[in-house]
Amino acid sequence: MGNYDESLPVVTGTVVNNSTKEDESDFSGKGEKQTPKCRDPIFALLLYINVAAIAAVVGVYGVDGGTSDAGDTDEDTTIEGFEGYIYVAIATGAFGLLFSALSLMVLMRIPQILIKTSLIMTVVLSGVWAAIAFAAGNLVGGIIGAIIFALSCCYAYSVWSRIPFATANLVTACKAVSSNCGITIAAYFFAALSFAWSVLWSVAIVAVQDRTTTCVEDENGIEVCESINTGFLFLLFLSFFFTQQVIQNTLHVSVAGVVGTWWFSPDDNGCCSSAVTGSMIR
Repeated sequence: MGNYDESLPVVTGTVVNNSTKEDESDFSGKGEKQTPKCRDPIFALLLYINVAAIAAVVGVYGVDGGTSDAGDTDEDTTIEGFEGYIYVAIATGAFGLLFSALSLMVLMRIPQILIKTSLIMTVVLSGVWAAIAFAAGNLVGGIIGAIIFALSCCYAYSVWSRIPFATANLVTACKAVSSNCGITIAAYFFAALSFAWSVLWSVAIVAVQDRTTTCVEDENGIEVCESINTGFLFLLFLSFFFTQQVIQNTLHVSVAGVVGTWWFSPDDNGCCSSAVTGSMIR
């Protein structure tokens, strides 16, 4: 976080008294601190049941690496297991963590020009796409690229005057994060948790597919396999989306709590400040 430029302008909060005369004596300016407690017990229980169910599926059907009795009855067909799926999940997760770290470094170093750079790159890349498509003789791709290029130019023109305000907000957020760097540790923790959940879920869905799919030979000797039950697929994807959203939004509200605390109390900061710990358990 040491790359943050302290000379950049930062917007800080100002308490405004909007109370009426009747309740003016009770106005404290910052609201009341909420007592830490579980405010969604039903959904919390559903989350625990969901994770336990997926872990149970992996424990029952996935620990042996995957075996299938499809085909001839006198021999078992042993598939290679789930290593390939796990390796793909690990590779994509590692790339995501690396890309997130690099993105954070870039964001903290050049917040004042990042928005303009991103907008310009969108216009340039869409134009390059259209040019390459036309040069390769791909008329449809070129037309689509040209339409996206035109829309990108219109969008850039319409929002260009608002970029200074957005930049000031981004710089302020970077200052809040750099002053409470412990929240970045929490971000990487939740990213690792999301990655672990993706690996666990990947093993579960492959295990379910392996156990519920039957393969038989037709009259031509060709092996035909049934598709996985759509009900199982729906439940598995619902499980994945639900848990990922819980992880994502837990981090989202934690960062919002840190920024909100820093906004009104800039001096209450640090790696493991009350702004960070309080936002995690609020």
